[in-house]
Amino acid sequence: MKGLVRPASDEAGLVFSGVAILGAMLVFAPLIMGGNRPLPLLILELAAIVLLCLLLLRPGFGQQLPRPLLIALGALVVLPIVQLLPLPEFVWDWLPGREFYATASGAVGATSGYHAVSLIPAVTESALLVLLVPASVFLATVATSEAQLMRLINLFIGLAVIQAVIGLAQFGTGSMTVLASLEGEGVSAAHGTYPNSDHLAGLLEMALPVVLGLLIANIQIGGGTQGRPGRKPSLRQRISRLFSSGIRFNRVAIYAAAGIAILLGLTFSHSRTGVSLAMLGILVCSLVFGRRVGGQRSSRLITAFTVIGVALALEIGLSSVLGRFTGEGLTDDLRWSIFAGTVQGIREFFPIGSGFGTYPAVFRRFQPGNVPEFVNHAHNDYLEWLFEGGLPAGILMIVFLALYVLRWRKIWPREEYCPPYGFMRLSAGIGLLMMGLHGLVDFNLHIPANAVFFSFLAGVFFHQATPARQERSTRPPKVRQEPTLKPAPLKLPEPVAADIRNPFAD
Repeated sequence: MKGLVRPASDEAGLVFSGVAILGAMLVFAPLIMGGNRPLPLLILELAAIVLLCLLLLRPGFGQQLPRPLLIALGALVVLPIVQLLPLPEFVWDWLPGREFYATASGAVGATSGYHAVSLIPAVTESALLVLLVPASVFLATVATSEAQLMRLINLFIGLAVIQAVIGLAQFGTGSMTVLASLEGEGVSAAHGTYPNSDHLAGLLEMALPVVLGLLIANIQIGGGTQGRPGRKPSLRQRISRLFSSGIRFNRVAIYAAAGIAILLGLTFSHSRTGVSLAMLGILVCSLVFGRRVGGQRSSRLITAFTVIGVALALEIGLSSVLGRFTGEGLTDDLRWSIFAGTVQGIREFFPIGSGFGTYPAVFRRFQPGNVPEFVNHAHNDYLEWLFEGGLPAGILMIVFLALYVLRWRKIWPREEYCPPYGFMRLSAGIGLLMMGLHGLVDFNLHIPANAVFFSFLAGVFFHQATPARQERSTRPPKVRQEPTLKPAPLKLPEPVAADIRNPFAD
């Protein structure tokens, strides 16, 4: 059939299918309560298994990643499997923190036999399947081409803008009527399709640096000052150059509008941590990208962006947001009591841990008396992983942090000119930093949708540039100069030898 375009080879077909599945996972992940429900989570797990199979069938799988990162990823997947290994009862009783449960089992007359390292093996099996989702997204993102990566980044920005617009509609109407499943529930903050406004803030705080990076990258290209000697162009000349390329100006306008929408959605999520990290992200972007496009120029751009966002927030109503900072102190939050109980559990099960996914059930034993409600997460991703994974989980967290820091040295541009691909990787690294800091006071990385987006940005951050790209990135773009008409040299008529009579010849 003429209407169908078939891949030129089986490998091209695998690549196309993998990118399509990856894009579908990015779109689907936040649609139903941020993926934090059994049915959407099951769909994401099935898609992750298919995506991993496609990746394994591709030749040269894993060559894009450094060996230490591959080993760390393998250890991350193997750790829950180790916790499912059956051990004899006398060995299981010897493990730290198991004596209490062994005594309880004996009191009810349970028969002796083999026990898994995890206190609740079925829950750890589910945690292993959930772990495959971000792992597959990361590996598929690293394996994509640069052109496909830019399309996926734009898709990610579009999804963040949609979530921000939905959240602003919820804040403006004071209800969740934009979502049929939550119709009638009154809200006072932006939620998007997430059940918690803090989780919407987690997505938006990752997307804001990416938008700013691509915005500055396109303005840098539009400036056209690299490699051109002479005096500095005026503001009017810069604006005229920006408007001279319609496509480039459209990109700048779109990224600017997307950034303002994301900033507003983040502001009206009423998340104290989200708003604070948004300000921090803007500051980090101005510092990181300032050297690439000129310090004063970048500072003015970031300042203008922030002023416009704050002005719009004041117009909509910023008093409710400020009330979150003044009316409720951080020290009065129950998080500190939860942290104390979690640390007690870490000491009880150290260095083995209780088993991945077991925190909600096992923490009841350590829950302080001043916490009246059921606690499903520690509100600190790192403490919860130490609680469940023990010392091996702590070592893996340190390894991933070291790999993240070392990666900055490799992607940091050493030339004056930085291409949009470089801005994309730098901004993804800033987004990872924002989510990593948010994990200190919340459990965003335990929400499937945000775990998918975090692993996607990690794949962008660790993406390997092709040799052709590395060569092009060291050369500034060619600036097309208007042809100037030079006056043609005047050709003087050649002197003609005149027939002059010599009077002395007579």
